[in-house]
Amino acid sequence: MRKTCAGANRPLWIIRKGKKKVEEIKATKTAIGGFTEDSQHFDSHEIKLQQGDTFYLSTDGYADTFSGKDGKKLMTKRFKEVLLSIQGKSMVEQKKHLDDFVEKWKAGTEQIDDILVIGVRL
Repeated sequence: MRKTCAGANRPLWIIRKGKKKVEEIKATKTAIGGFTEDSQHFDSHEIKLQQGDTFYLSTDGYADTFSGKDGKKLMTKRFKEVLLSIQGKSMVEQKKHLDDFVEKWKAGTEQIDDILVIGVRL
């Protein structure tokens, strides 16, 4: 199945069925709203997805969450590792794991950014 996507500032991540790496579809480095010109062009990418592939869209909030233990950010690399580690779970189980993981990571630290993670498995 072929699909087209375009992103603003945040990539699309794909984890292929049975694979142990995250494919990244780069986003255009500009925002959708605010001071973005009406004529702004967003790069469009055609991607081929297969049954069992999972893709994720997210805000930067999950990766930018600060740890209550050492004050460091979770970071994108660790976020991708978490996503790879939960591929054997159902999407409902993944949601619970991601919720539990970020709460444990924060360890009582105030959440300072929005967190949105959308995952879809074909």
